[in-house]
Amino acid sequence: MSSTLIDGIAGTGDAVGGDPAHGPVKLDDPATVPAVGELAASHDAGTVHARLREEWGDVVPVELEPGTRAWLVTEYRTIVAMARDQFPLTTATATWSGHERPAPTADSPLLRPLAPVGRLTVEQADGSTHGRLRTPLDDVLAVIDDAEVARTIRSRCEELIDGFAPTGVADLVREYVAPMPHLTLGAVLGFDAATAEQVFEAATRGAAQRDAASAVHEVSFLLSGQAAARRPDGTATPAGRLARHTAYESTAEAALGLLSLTATAALGLRAWLAQTLYLSLTDERFARRLAGGRLGTDEALDEVLWTASPVSTLAPRIAVEDFLLDGKLVQRGDAMLLAVGAVGSDPSIRGAGPWDGSGSGAHLAFGVGAHACPAPHLARLIVRTAAETLHRRLTPTLTLQADELQWAQDFRFRVLEALPVVFQPEQPAVPDPSAS
Repeated sequence: MSSTLIDGIAGTGDAVGGDPAHGPVKLDDPATVPAVGELAASHDAGTVHARLREEWGDVVPVELEPGTRAWLVTEYRTIVAMARDQFPLTTATATWSGHERPAPTADSPLLRPLAPVGRLTVEQADGSTHGRLRTPLDDVLAVIDDAEVARTIRSRCEELIDGFAPTGVADLVREYVAPMPHLTLGAVLGFDAATAEQVFEAATRGAAQRDAASAVHEVSFLLSGQAAARRPDGTATPAGRLARHTAYESTAEAALGLLSLTATAALGLRAWLAQTLYLSLTDERFARRLAGGRLGTDEALDEVLWTASPVSTLAPRIAVEDFLLDGKLVQRGDAMLLAVGAVGSDPSIRGAGPWDGSGSGAHLAFGVGAHACPAPHLARLIVRTAAETLHRRLTPTLTLQADELQWAQDFRFRVLEALPVVFQPEQPAVPDPSAS
């Protein structure tokens, strides 16, 4: 695509440059810009997105850390076009111009998604290389038995609830939401609990760029082991299938694929389940829907994706050449954050009602294009089973006001820090003397 075009959608637009007296805004031009941290911590992201549109339009210059900026794209049509490679963008964050500046902090959670990686990963590869690295994930996830997964998830969730049900008090994030992805995804991939914990610890360490090379080495070793590769009956586990997929050129590539899948999936599942439980505790209308009122559980989960999206932005894109968009000059090396969490408040596709758009897949929480989520049905199955299992066992009540809850400093996912509740304790089963 030529750098002289604005707006990669349908070839519309003007030449870069324009009237010198009214030139487009560049990323570093405004003296002050909104902080992404403010959006991450907001209790009402929709209101913040609406304010940003009113002040800046559909493309907003935002601050990640002091001295470090990116463009936040909030308009549905543009997000879809960018995700479908209709703009000159790449997912390879090593090309981000921010690497030329000293990092404000060594390990900032807001800069972490833009950190360069030493090895090629499926998230940061484009074109045919991305297709080659993505194929094993699609192939392995496509043959997972949903019925077996549902039984496994329910069992793991019951075990987690057993740990706090007799106490009558819990932090649902710490004791249920956070460990749930490790236990359920690990079991789905065929790992025992100890191996799953190792894999997820390595994924967390690698995602934070803390000795990422050792994380790849550790997971490569696990994938090469007989216990991780095969079940007791000798059949290959999904992880074993992944390790031996012919599209991979090495075990290290398989390890990177597994690390990418588990790190992203764990955060996404945690965010979606936490937002679902949060709404069930703070919105009576939603709680009735989740409990099986006018809409079923799946429809209620779609409401979460619309009204309280667990995904704030897709993986960052980096401009590979200059282009104009919405009166802004995006320059080569600028980071673009595709704010799929803003879709729910985008007036171009939503009506005036709070539930308008429900039942539609247009929320974009699973992404679109080549980098879309490889298993949205599996994510839905896990979150649905976890939410249903908890509410079948307990009737929790939030112990804080909604505006006292806090979200993590993360521009990709809306991850609650804590969700403290009380409930009627479950009484331990009394042994039947006649059974002895």
